[in-house]
Amino acid sequence: MAAKMDKHELNEPDKLQLFFLRIRAFAGKHRARIYAGGGIFILIALLAGGWYLYRVNYQAGAGKIYNQIIEAAAKAGSPAGDAAAIKEYTDLISRYPRSRAAVTAYYRLGNLYFGRREYDAAISAYQDFLRNTSAESDLMTLAYSGLGASQEAKNDLNKALESYDLAMKTRAAPSFEALNYSNIARIYETKKDSVKAAEFYRKALEKTTDPLMTLYLKRKLSILG
Repeated sequence: MAAKMDKHELNEPDKLQLFFLRIRAFAGKHRARIYAGGGIFILIALLAGGWYLYRVNYQAGAGKIYNQIIEAAAKAGSPAGDAAAIKEYTDLISRYPRSRAAVTAYYRLGNLYFGRREYDAAISAYQDFLRNTSAESDLMTLAYSGLGASQEAKNDLNKALESYDLAMKTRAAPSFEALNYSNIARIYETKKDSVKAAEFYRKALEKTTDPLMTLYLKRKLSILG
């Protein structure tokens, strides 16, 4: 049997009803502030949403142009299409400087300039890539290697050695150990440090599975003695 309610409980106002009445009174008293706060919230939400859509379209636009440049360069071939690709990558960077495509374009420019033996331009492009890319990028290893090769071509051996050493410290370095060790060995060989050169040629030999690379490294070691 349900418990009987006494007279006091029957006459007591409903607590939930009182709660909503208080909210209504508060809303009526502070209506202007509530409207203003709601308007600010909506404005912030619209701005955030608009910025997100802008960034999505910005990155998509840059990526589309980047892919078009890659396709055109592949059709034209090298060196025939190199000059056009350099111009188009430079335009892409100018139009979409904060895009992921622009960052990768710096790396592509470095490779193109290196192929044309424009070593100062290659160094600048590789450095721009390394300044702007993420530390997680697998291209960092190759960019440092390209930078080192450009510096080596200018006979700036100390800077080249530094760049090759930095290539060894990148996230993707284990995939390119034979190449990086061989690059370092070559610098020491040029510097007439045969002991260090042989040390790094041996390290490269331990890491390579390429028959031609193996033959090259064994020949280098036989020469160094």
